[in-house]
Amino acid sequence: MSYSESDKTKKLIQTLSSSLEKGSLNIYTLFLSCLGLVVLGIALGWSVSNLIGRTNAFPGWWPEPALLLFWGVVSAYLLSKLAFPEETSAWIFWTAGAFLFVWTVFILSRFFTEEGPAHVHVGLCSVILATTSILFGAGAWFILRTMASSRPGLSGFLFLNLLLASSNLGLKFVCPVQDPSHILISHVSFTLVWIALLYFPIRKKFSW
Repeated sequence: MSYSESDKTKKLIQTLSSSLEKGSLNIYTLFLSCLGLVVLGIALGWSVSNLIGRTNAFPGWWPEPALLLFWGVVSAYLLSKLAFPEETSAWIFWTAGAFLFVWTVFILSRFFTEEGPAHVHVGLCSVILATTSILFGAGAWFILRTMASSRPGLSGFLFLNLLLASSNLGLKFVCPVQDPSHILISHVSFTLVWIALLYFPIRKKFSW
């Protein structure tokens, strides 16, 4: 790349970053907006559980719901940092998948160490996760569509992490089955498949 091309690219990045800082979309506004998805997931799950009479379905905050909550908050924070095009920190990539990995390992450890029922209940949890993540994603995109991330792949991955963390957290208030085999199949496995299926379409949305 010639000096003039490099200079133009640098100027474009500075201009986009300046626009984000001066505009309505700054790192604090974006973080609070993303965090709102996590709160919405909790509020929606709690409201639905009361409407359908499953107030006792929530297992308590520790350990899995707390892990999902931390996953959502961290994803919201990292996604807000990537709103600025000069942000290219490598540590974000590793942190982004850390909570997803820990949650998966935690459920796997329960699956192999706890005695499960003879019949594995599948239910409609995967449908609920798909529906809520699509609804959350459609609403959040009105805020995130002006992002100018220099790492669209990572932004897309974080966006999906945020959606699925919020959806899974809300589902904990509705799903009465705490058996690890059910959670592994209907919650964790579907979450991983859903992220894999939506990654490339979402990645294109963050390209600039």
